[in-house]
Amino acid sequence: MTAPQTIALWAITPDGASIAAVLAKKLSNATVFIGSGVSAPPAGARGFASLADAVVCAFKNYDAHVFIMAAGIVVRMIAPHIDTKQTDPAVVVVDDAGQFAISLLSGHAKGANSLAGLVAQFIGAMPVVTTATDNAGVPAIDLLAEVHGLVIENPETVKVISMAFLTGRRVWRHDPWGILEDSLEGYAAKGVMKDDTPGIFIDHVVKDLPKNVLIARPPTLAVGMGCNSETNADELICAVQAVFDQYCLSTSSISHFATIMKKLDEPGMIEMAAYFDRPLIGFTKEELQAVQNVPTPSDIVNKHMGVTSVCEAAAMLSMKTNTLLVPKQKTKNTTLAVAAKPYML
Repeated sequence: MTAPQTIALWAITPDGASIAAVLAKKLSNATVFIGSGVSAPPAGARGFASLADAVVCAFKNYDAHVFIMAAGIVVRMIAPHIDTKQTDPAVVVVDDAGQFAISLLSGHAKGANSLAGLVAQFIGAMPVVTTATDNAGVPAIDLLAEVHGLVIENPETVKVISMAFLTGRRVWRHDPWGILEDSLEGYAAKGVMKDDTPGIFIDHVVKDLPKNVLIARPPTLAVGMGCNSETNADELICAVQAVFDQYCLSTSSISHFATIMKKLDEPGMIEMAAYFDRPLIGFTKEELQAVQNVPTPSDIVNKHMGVTSVCEAAAMLSMKTNTLLVPKQKTKNTTLAVAAKPYML
């Protein structure tokens, strides 16, 4: 079990402060908050006079919160700040006696279930998890997606799939890479899509699907990029978006951007990769020139860069494939090509 990156520990009584001190020693990424009524707070703890005011300031600034106090108090404190389970931090509640560690909020999405287990382990408590899929022993689709690097495009459908698993309802699955083949065995079978049947669609292709279909984007696309010097990020971003829209591809499925080493220092390239939150990797001239079967080699590119292809060769090389999903596309200052991870099934 792993813990979130930043954790806030909260206590308002001496017993709670003692538990917080124990947890702080076990969790190096934790900050302790102690109410002003505690006469001997742990060393380094941050004091507060009003729990409500302190929670207002800190709730969204931490990945997780462990409140060592009555659950009713916690519910009242956090209720005004709850948005969605995709954005809310994990919340765990521990009683003053240290008997129970309860996963209260964002059990799967932000790791409250795992954190409750860790806290219970550290203080000798019993973890309490009320998530239905955990207790019923069925797959948690949102957790599986995270583990396998899938981006759920429509998180509101998680409950549809979870309910189908819980009730034994048949779920169809489109998963040409077999990413969840083993994890969903017995729960979601490959089959023909039907409007009245819940489904899981794992693909980089954008298409109209029924509302009861969970859309998960796998990191299966490599985008090869080339550009003129000092091309700004906006032009690069627009070029990517335009090509993906034209070919009905999801930018959420971009695994990485690839180019020639010389372009790794281009500010526009760096900013573009940051915008899509994906890595930018580079290859040497020798590596790119060795790529076979490049569809559209260019004498002009060879003259200026010393290779006959940048974007196509980089995309193919980085995805270890000899074909392209999208051949070279050009704008005034950019070139772009897309390679896809080969199907496994």
